[in-house]
Amino acid sequence: MRVILVIERKHLFPHLSPRGFLPPGSVDLNALQPHLFFAERDFMEMNSHYKQIIPYLILQRGQENTSRVLAYQRRVQHSEARLGGLWSLGFGGHIEPLDRSEQSVATLGLVQAAANRELAEETGLEIKNDTMRRVGFINSDHEDVSSVHFGVVFLVDLENHPGDDAEILQTVSRQAEPHQAQWIPTSNLPDMLDPQQGPDNGTFEDWSRIAINGVYVRGK
Repeated sequence: MRVILVIERKHLFPHLSPRGFLPPGSVDLNALQPHLFFAERDFMEMNSHYKQIIPYLILQRGQENTSRVLAYQRRVQHSEARLGGLWSLGFGGHIEPLDRSEQSVATLGLVQAAANRELAEETGLEIKNDTMRRVGFINSDHEDVSSVHFGVVFLVDLENHPGDDAEILQTVSRQAEPHQAQWIPTSNLPDMLDPQQGPDNGTFEDWSRIAINGVYVRGK
């Protein structure tokens, strides 16, 4: 039985649930600590009265006109069948009880400590803490998979990370094993929001479209 970190929706959003990309100050994770608990994942996947907390990590290189993000296409036979074949900007996953034992929890908090673990596990990259920053949150009830998850969005700055784009892409692809992956100029992202308008005429998942709107369209 796998257990993951969740919060009851009424504590996360005491009033109407906001939709889309939420700015960094819109949710106080520290104040919500008393309401966070671990529960069986299989049950929570079927219960939209609760939200599973998910670190969502966007890998970026370059500054302003040269900035680019690493996007990948999930395999059709993906562990989360509802996302199979879709393109994504985000790496990450559930927060688990093992994250409480991380030494960095005391200084970074549980969510960011889990984000560091997920980054290493999902991409094979080891980074310094000051290269990762929280840029907002994602909440959507548009699709079944979105309705039971709440995203904490982190931007991971790889500008000074060892290796060139091709080497980083190779490391991530070897670890994550996507169907395919590529670097995309951030200036191209606003034109990739519609179905079949993504890389190779593919489609970005719901959360990635929300992140693009929040970080690379409205965030400009």
